[in-house]
Formats: sequence, C-alpha cells, structure tokens
Amino acid sequence: SLANYQKIAGSSLYRDILLRTLAIGLVTAIIVVPVAFALSYLMRFVFRRRAEIILQLILVSLFSGYLVRIYAWRTILGKQGLLNSTLAWLGLIDKPLEFLIYSNFAVVVTLSGLLLPLAVLPIYSAMSNVTPDYIEVASDLGSRRLHLLRTILVPMTLPGIRTAFAFTFLLAAGDFVTPALVGGMQSLMIGNVIADQFRGIGSNWPLGA
Repeated sequence: SLANYQKIAGSSLYRDILLRTLAIGLVTAIIVVPVAFALSYLMRFVFRRRAEIILQLILVSLFSGYLVRIYAWRTILGKQGLLNSTLAWLGLIDKPLEFLIYSNFAVVVTLSGLLLPLAVLPIYSAMSNVTPDYIEVASDLGSRRLHLLRTILVPMTLPGIRTAFAFTFLLAAGDFVTPALVGGMQSLMIGNVIADQFRGIGSNWPLGA
C-alpha cells in the first residue's frame, strides 16, 4: 500500500541512507570512468601491440569470484592489511589508519576496484573506432593535449563513456555486499536496508519491495 512509501518519505533514516547511496554511487562513477578512459587510451594509442593482452588480463579479473575480490580489498585496506603494514614499514605512520576500512572511503575504493574492468570494456570499444589518423590530422592542425581530448577523443567515445558511467553508478548504488563487508554500520546503503526487509525476524516484504 501507499503506507510503505509514506514510511520511507517520512523517515530521516531512510532519506539519509538513500542520499549516502546516491553519493557513493556518484563518487564511484566519477572516479572509475576517468581511470577507465585513461587505461583505454593507453591500450588504444600507446600500447597498441599489447592491447589484446591487457584486455585479456582485464577480462580474466572478472572471472574471479565477487566475494573473493571484496575480501582481497579487505586484506589490502585492513588495520593490519597490506597498505597499513607497508606505510608502517616505511615509517610514514605510527598506528594503522582507521579510515581505510569500515568507512565510506573503503566502500568507494572497493567498488572502484570491482567495477573498473566493466567500465573499461565499453570505453575501449568506443575508442576502437578512433583511428590514429584522426589524432595525427588533429595534431597537424595544431590540436594539443586538452584540446585534442575535448574536440576529438571525448566526443567520439561519448557513447562508451555514458554506458560506463551508467553501469558504474547503477551497480555501485545497488550493491549491498561491499558495504556490509568493508563499510560497517556507518556506511550502510539502501541495498542493505532492502535486503534486511526480506530476511530475519523483523522482515517486511512489502516495505522491502
């Protein structure tokens, strides 16, 4: 009934969680898409002879289990994880950096690592249509760096960029496993709230739906 919508709209808790979810999804997409664009550029124009090998490595990473990759990031970001241990060994920190795990930061970093391969595929596919001739002609006409990026590369790969952004944002905002494993209670997302409504003693399927 409409009472479920009223409950969501009238609860500051649900609104805060929804806003956090949208923010994490947006930040993740903003981070992932430029990195995927840069990686696609390197594969297409810098390491052209090894592009297929790099692409195969990216695809192979998708075959590893989703939970396995999340736990790998937990190992890296944990208080006694690889990153903290390395920083301590270098003498840069005296105690573990607590914000690296069980925080919004950890959720964004983990989601970025998980979704980067998916973002590379549509962007690289779109960039494959940009032949080196376009770059050479634009350079001969005086186009350099940012101007070349703005007038040639981005417009011609825009469909792939849009697809990558949509994939990244939607998958990040809909995730509930990652915030549960690396985010903690203060980083719950709307997916966690929905999942909780379909299980446990206090389950409420109409509200979850």
